[in-house]
Amino acid sequence: MRTSSNNESTVSARIIKIAVLAIAIGLVMMLVAIGTSLGLQREIKAKTIALSGDLRIAPFENNNSSLSVTPIYSAEITPTIESNAQAIEHAYPFITKGVLLKTKNEFEGAILKGVSQRFPWEELSSYLIEGRFPSYGTAISKEMMLSVTLARKLNLKIGDRVSAYFQNQEEGRLPRIRYFILSATFQTGFPDFDDNYAFVDLLHLQKLNAWDENQIGGYEVFLKDDENTNAFAEKIYAALPPHIDVQTVDQLYQGVFDWIALFDFNVLIILIVMILVGTLNMATALLVLILERSRMIGVLKALGATTAQVQKIFLFNATYIISKGLLWGNGFGLLLLYSQLQWQWMQLDPSTYFVSTLPVYLPLHYWLGLNLLVLTICVALLWIPSRIIGGIEPSRVLRFR
Repeated sequence: MRTSSNNESTVSARIIKIAVLAIAIGLVMMLVAIGTSLGLQREIKAKTIALSGDLRIAPFENNNSSLSVTPIYSAEITPTIESNAQAIEHAYPFITKGVLLKTKNEFEGAILKGVSQRFPWEELSSYLIEGRFPSYGTAISKEMMLSVTLARKLNLKIGDRVSAYFQNQEEGRLPRIRYFILSATFQTGFPDFDDNYAFVDLLHLQKLNAWDENQIGGYEVFLKDDENTNAFAEKIYAALPPHIDVQTVDQLYQGVFDWIALFDFNVLIILIVMILVGTLNMATALLVLILERSRMIGVLKALGATTAQVQKIFLFNATYIISKGLLWGNGFGLLLLYSQLQWQWMQLDPSTYFVSTLPVYLPLHYWLGLNLLVLTICVALLWIPSRIIGGIEPSRVLRFR
């Protein structure tokens, strides 16, 4: 039946080609939608984790502030971290403090993030633009790492000195001044981070805050397996003193994660629309095929075939046609995604999407699941138009030749 139905002179041949094309185009759109959506979510989450870890452990008083307002003692946290070391990749203390950075002709407000020698600089290696990462040890270091955005605003180059003005805790006193040397510049693509943050030595901020060496703003933690972040956060929270909170990266960047969660809804709409379009085209092709082969159906029924048996013949043929469309769609869709992965020809505005090129990520189980879903739904819905076969009577279709 496939050979005869594909004859160029038949009406069904042209309609079947349209149906195959519709399924192929629909699958390409679905593959691109899923691959780019998963890629964006994966890339944005990786960036947020690189900037603040999977978990942030800090006093409740610091949750509503970008600055380390209240110190805690590292001894309150380290026993819990050590007891869960098998699940932790990195854990390091930090302090954040507001500052006014000034050069000869320019000044900018910023937030200094103080980190120690335990900070995993390798997590930021892909964001390093110029210079080298600061080196922090047991002695206070004056090395600073600024974002490219802040460095340009201050007209700074690697090796330049920048003045930092800190609010004096004593009322009525002049600001406290410290000097830093720019050792590196970075660019993450997150405007809020790039416009405001700089990295300095944790010891420097401890001294400015008049805190001792055991007082910190909190801990940031990288996990070996980020699939169970929420469960691990609850476990850590239960083991810590009651005045200390644990926030996951989803909670720290809730606005960003709420935004990328909308991608899933958009992809769902695309899937529904494309499957409906493909099914409607296949239903039209199947109806034309049935009407064109009505005499054959009459002969089969006259020979004793049941309606269900004839329906299966046409549904098997429809499955073949759908599979043909899926084959073409997979070929072109995967080629399109691969070309973007290799050559990154599609660019994005980093101020809106946090990335400069469109990332692609399509796991094998997503690809197999999508193909199986499209094939199953299309074939299942085609059972409805195939019921017209039950109304074809051999006595009527075989009356005239």
